[in-house]
Amino acid sequence: MAIFKENTMNSETSSNRSTFIAKTIEVTGDFKGKGSMNIEGTVHGNISVPSIIIGESGRVNGNIESSNVIVAGKLVGSIKCNALEVKTKGFISKKIETKNIQVSGNIEGDISVSELLEILPTGSVRGEIAVNRIATQEGGKIVGSMKVYTKKD
Repeated sequence: MAIFKENTMNSETSSNRSTFIAKTIEVTGDFKGKGSMNIEGTVHGNISVPSIIIGESGRVNGNIESSNVIVAGKLVGSIKCNALEVKTKGFISKKIETKNIQVSGNIEGDISVSELLEILPTGSVRGEIAVNRIATQEGGKIVGSMKVYTKKD
C-alpha cells in the first residue's frame, strides 16, 4: 500500500505555493524559487523569490531579491525589488534598490529609489538617498544626504 500518491500537480500550480517559516523556526541557507515566502521566524541566508513578507517576529540576515516585499520585522542585509513597504515595526539596514517604497518603520543605509519614496508619519530614513520623487508626511524623518536618482548604465 502506497503512503504517498504520485505527484500530479503541474509546475504552474506548484509555483503558486507559499513557504512559511514559523516563529519558532530558524533556518540557515539560501532560498530561490517561484513561490512566495512568509517569514515569522529567522532566516540566515539570501532569498530570491517573487514575493516576500517578513512578519513582525521575522528576521532575515542576508540579501533579498524580489518583486514585492513587505517588512514588518527586521532585515539585516541588502534588498533589490520593485515595490517595498516597511511597516511601523519594520527595520532594514544596509543597501536598498527599488522602484517604489513606502516607509512607516526605520531604514538605515544607502537607498536608491527610481520612482517614489514615500515616508509616512512614523517613518524614518537614515543614510545616503538617491531618489526621483519623494513625499514626506508630517512627522516623517530623513537624516543624511539626498541626491537626484540617475539610472545606472
